[in-house]
Amino acid sequence: MELFVSVVFCVAFYFVVRLLANLGAWSAGVRYRAFRQLAARFNGRYESRGLSDPPTVSFSRGENMVRVGLAPTVPGQPAIPRTRVVVRFRRGIPFRLELAPVTRPSPTQPPKGTRLVRVGDREFDSGYVVQANDEEMARDFLTPSVRWSIDALQRLVHPGGLLIAISPERLLVQIDRNLSNNRDALFMAVSESLRIQDGLQLGVERRMAEGVTIVAGGPDPDAGPPSCKVCGEPIEDGPVVVCNTCNTPHHRECWEFAGVCSIYGCGGKSGRPATAAVERREP
Repeated sequence: MELFVSVVFCVAFYFVVRLLANLGAWSAGVRYRAFRQLAARFNGRYESRGLSDPPTVSFSRGENMVRVGLAPTVPGQPAIPRTRVVVRFRRGIPFRLELAPVTRPSPTQPPKGTRLVRVGDREFDSGYVVQANDEEMARDFLTPSVRWSIDALQRLVHPGGLLIAISPERLLVQIDRNLSNNRDALFMAVSESLRIQDGLQLGVERRMAEGVTIVAGGPDPDAGPPSCKVCGEPIEDGPVVVCNTCNTPHHRECWEFAGVCSIYGCGGKSGRPATAAVERREP
């Protein structure tokens, strides 16, 4: 009799566990249905590590890789749901920018090597704070169509709930709202983020295509030190790394941070050490 009761208890326990697992899977499927639909729309990959971690969707966009998901919660900080669209560049770009609404709390310090940029649009300049390491490249990037996409993303969330950050290796669009159960809002956020990425690529290409005029003669003795294309700061002292492919100098810490040459289209990953003084003497 005791054996029979034990067997019945084990069977019942097994079915309860299976039922709870199925209910959990069903609940997760309902909660993150928009992510599954996003993966189907862009022929991407839906990845889930379990019930405790939200899923992610990844797909390719040209030569770049796009990843969409919810930002992880940080222990000790408010658990604010944030949807992130991250575009990782196959080739690094010599650009750094951070954009946020004026109502968003300012960071303790601006990104390294950046300065405040005004695009000349009174409404946009009064609504957003833009900091970049290259003012002209920032203006080439922030065309009216890109600004329209930024305004569209801001309308998806409360004032101050948007952050756009660009570094040499990736574009980050963060919306302080959980869009995993709202298909239309998620699709719109991803589509507008991709338009911003397209505008960024065109702006960088226009800026880099302006060309450089090479004149005969040696180095200009009155010319100042070269500037690092990652941070925008002059290379005056400290360790320097020069790209073996195009001979562009970088601060060593900036080279290590970017992991690739900052010159668009170069893509060099091999560099040689040098000193700032040596780089100033090179023609």
